[in-house]
Amino acid sequence: MDPMESAPIHALAPTLITADMEKLSPHDKGGIQLLELPTSSVSPSITREDDGEDAPAEDEGRKEHGAQRALKAPAAYEDTFPDGGQGWVVVCGCALFCAATVGWGCVWGVTEEFFKSTMFPGTPDSVLTTLGSLPPLIMTLGSIVAGKLADRYGYKPFLAAGAVIWVASMVASAFCTEVWQFFITMVGLRLRLFSSYGMGVMQGIADALIFPLIVALPTQWFLRHRALAIGIVVSGSSVGGAVASIVYRLLISSLGLRKALAIFTGIHTAMFAAGYFMMTERRPAHKRPAIVWFDRAFFSDPVFWSLALCFFFTVFGYFGPIFLLPTFTAQVAPHLPELLTALPLTVLNISAALGRILVGFAADRLGPVNALFVAITASGLTQLLVWMFISSYGGTMAFAVLYGFFCGCFLSLISAVAAKVYGVAQLAGLSGLLLLFNAPGNAAGAPIGGALLGATGNNWQVVAAYSGAVQVLGALCLLYARFKREPRLIAAY
Repeated sequence: MDPMESAPIHALAPTLITADMEKLSPHDKGGIQLLELPTSSVSPSITREDDGEDAPAEDEGRKEHGAQRALKAPAAYEDTFPDGGQGWVVVCGCALFCAATVGWGCVWGVTEEFFKSTMFPGTPDSVLTTLGSLPPLIMTLGSIVAGKLADRYGYKPFLAAGAVIWVASMVASAFCTEVWQFFITMVGLRLRLFSSYGMGVMQGIADALIFPLIVALPTQWFLRHRALAIGIVVSGSSVGGAVASIVYRLLISSLGLRKALAIFTGIHTAMFAAGYFMMTERRPAHKRPAIVWFDRAFFSDPVFWSLALCFFFTVFGYFGPIFLLPTFTAQVAPHLPELLTALPLTVLNISAALGRILVGFAADRLGPVNALFVAITASGLTQLLVWMFISSYGGTMAFAVLYGFFCGCFLSLISAVAAKVYGVAQLAGLSGLLLLFNAPGNAAGAPIGGALLGATGNNWQVVAAYSGAVQVLGALCLLYARFKREPRLIAAY
């Protein structure tokens, strides 16, 4: 007979627990605590502390029975991950929020082209790209505060607040466009630009309240499919951007900016309402961590700085192609209809949605850090080796497919990488902290590209070289964290 079959349950307890836990890597456990049974529960001989004599037989039986009950007790939420079921409903709710907010930022290229050709002709590209960069900048600055508060007080109140602020910003922007038509051209231009910056501030605050939470919430439901789940959430922004870039262009052309914004306000309101009721937080209130505004453990860890510098440089090269692609398309194919001019941006967003899902799927098998390095490197090389050398509409479409597939994967992998390296205990706050290092790139990345374009007389090769090079530099910064945590070259991490 197998000795394991005849062993009492209390003797097998450590073996069973250890066997299950060995299936997870140390970093995947992310705060999972082993159930430690007292020595008296796993030893057939119970010793009293006072005289060292064996306990009576009935005491031994009672303690042994207690050990069996401990093994049958329900596991804490940190110890189990559904990896499906209701978790997919939560993912869908998060994706709806992402499509309405981050997805709207993906159509800025359409808005910028409309401003440049119709509303604000003659405005420098650097000014318009700065306007488009304002919401992402505020999002990255505010994400760390929103993330830490949500880790402490729960996610849903902050998600609701973000949705309300977002809808208010859309309503305000629609009315501002109508009111300033009564002013003379120069005053109207300045006031319209000011109102647009105000809209950017409101949307940036809403993004800060929403984005770090919707990429952290799926980690409470998934372990084996964690990167895939977050990839689906962030792909919502790509799908939302792809659909909106076409519909928005048609609405602006046929109905005007004010009515187009009003229609999208109604669409976003419906998406927020549906998504809010689909999202559920698994973490009990008593498990929420205390707020630590300045965690010295992170800032003294070289691995953290490796990750931070990776995101810092990557974002400088991220928004330029997205914001400037409609302008680039109009220059290489000036006689195309407006719909075809906006089509490459739509294709880019569709490709980004597919890339975030497939790269997330691969990250669950190859490791999120490995996947992040490949995605950022490919994104930079696509600009250096493809965008620099195209001069036709067909080439623009090919670039949109390739760049779109890889460019946004770093956003969908931030939380998966943070959970892999540091665990999930304070993931929303940590995700917000890492997003903070995106702020300089969000503020200056695309404007630098626009300034280079204007200073060089529309030399797109210079813009592509700048954007691609900084992304490759970001990928190289990640290598320290990768090999510090996992020295083996061929390993899933």
